[in-house]
Amino acid sequence: MIPQRPRRRMTSKSPDKQSPDDESALVPSQQDGAGEADQTETLSQLRDAISEIDQRHAEGESGFFAGLSIPGETVRTGAGQPGVSKPGRAVEAAGSGWAEGAAGAAPDFADALSFADDDDGDDAPDFDADYAKAKKTAMNMLAMRDHSSDELRKKLIKRELMPEAIDTLIDKLVKSRLLNDEEFAHRFVRAQRESRKLSRSVLKRELAKKGISPELASEAVSEVDGEEELAREVAAKKAASTRRLDYEVRERRILGMLARRGFPSAICIKVTREVLAED
Repeated sequence: MIPQRPRRRMTSKSPDKQSPDDESALVPSQQDGAGEADQTETLSQLRDAISEIDQRHAEGESGFFAGLSIPGETVRTGAGQPGVSKPGRAVEAAGSGWAEGAAGAAPDFADALSFADDDDGDDAPDFDADYAKAKKTAMNMLAMRDHSSDELRKKLIKRELMPEAIDTLIDKLVKSRLLNDEEFAHRFVRAQRESRKLSRSVLKRELAKKGISPELASEAVSEVDGEEELAREVAAKKAASTRRLDYEVRERRILGMLARRGFPSAICIKVTREVLAED
């Protein structure tokens, strides 16, 4: 008679317990979660590094790609030497998918920075273009009225044109006698004497504001005379407009007008009393 083997008692597995196979099935998912966390941290660090690079580039710092190092990066300096950073060698961020120095692997922000560098040359001052602008502007100004060379130069400088182009244009205009400070001074004195009734001293100050030298100003002013006659003309006109006022008020206003025109005090007092006595 063959002995019977005892039957194994079947026990139901608890739903909370899992076999080793089941436990191993959890490992990949946990590893996936850890990998995603590492990748998120790496991307965050890479963004911070990119922001720092942009700032350094905006401040004009040269060589901002050299020695780029970000926590969590894998730096390749040669076969069998991981984790060593050396300027000028390929640097690859873990999980970023690009390496510095690798053709076609640079990220978009690197291309944008290279374009910005190329644009710097386009913004450089262009002598020929600025000279052409200065010439056109100067000819329009001279067509409207006379200018001294210094006055014209100051106006062109305000247009933010190259000083070298402006100086070259001024020299050419002077040589062609389109700008002549001596002739300008004489014409200016005659016109201001006739229209504004200015004294010699005021005319000299006005010429100095135009950039005319003291020698040229004195020469131009010396050709006008009749200071007392001109002062009398100014005083008579002012006296006619103040007839309804008291004598003291009229005298004060006439003297003030003559003083502002730059006439000597002796002439001011003399002609004021004369025109009030005659009026």
